[in-house]
Amino acid sequence: MTAITKEQVKHLGWLSRIELSDEEVERYASQIEQIVSYLDKLDSMPFLGEAGTVKAAKSYEELREDAAEPFGADPLGTKYRKDGFVKGPRMT
Repeated sequence: MTAITKEQVKHLGWLSRIELSDEEVERYASQIEQIVSYLDKLDSMPFLGEAGTVKAAKSYEELREDAAEPFGADPLGTKYRKDGFVKGPRMT
């Protein structure tokens, strides 16, 4: 398992645009380490193999057939625009 450094937590905070105090950085570093160690445990668990996927395959047989149906409305509101494009907010 790799240790999560304070610099990594600060970088995550910067990417998320969140200001973190030194106390929060330490707390989050320990919490992220616990999460990563739990995920490592999950990765080490044995895979069920084909026996685990048989039930899923049977449930797909019980589903209805997919059929494409035309949608009668204009969800984006482009029908009445001259150019046919969606108008978004103006960037400043």
